[in-house]
Amino acid sequence: MEHESRETDATGGRRRGPGRPRREDVDARREEILAAAVRLFAERGFTGTTIEAVALAVGATKRTVYRHFTDKTGLFFAAVERLHVHERPVVHDGADLEELATRMVHILHGDDAVTLHRLVVAESRQLPRLAATFYERGPARSIEVLAASLGPDHGSAEPLYTLLLGEAHRRRLLGLTPAPTRDEARAHARHALRLVLGPRV
Repeated sequence: MEHESRETDATGGRRRGPGRPRREDVDARREEILAAAVRLFAERGFTGTTIEAVALAVGATKRTVYRHFTDKTGLFFAAVERLHVHERPVVHDGADLEELATRMVHILHGDDAVTLHRLVVAESRQLPRLAATFYERGPARSIEVLAASLGPDHGSAEPLYTLLLGEAHRRRLLGLTPAPTRDEARAHARHALRLVLGPRV
């Protein structure tokens, strides 16, 4: 068996035995597959990436990849959703909003997010449903979280999201600049918040 579970031995101690994989092992394997998929999407595009290639890259069987993600589209959107899993509505105050906005900038300007964004733009004419679903599960979700966090200022969510990406994100998409550090992401987020909400944040 690839994974083992812990069982009690005759002396009352714990020993390894066959059984269901541990949750942390399953999660680690899933992350490994997603990381390999993003690398291959960057190199080959969506249509050029296969489940077989992803499985080979991590030393897994195709069945393992299918079990986790159903198909290539499921794999792609799992990679997209992984970028947004941290996004939860926050209390409408300066510190919480700044932290949420900083995480958005740091992750969405990061290498994985930029890779997937480029891929969708390149494939959008041939795969319009892929582009539409990417928007629903990516930018639209981020805007909804910002709106829920802004309370009375919820109408500012879309302008704020636009500024959190902005020209810096365009430069990232064009490969002109590296991913921001955490401190750079925070400075970008603070500037965007002040432009949209004023000095109270």
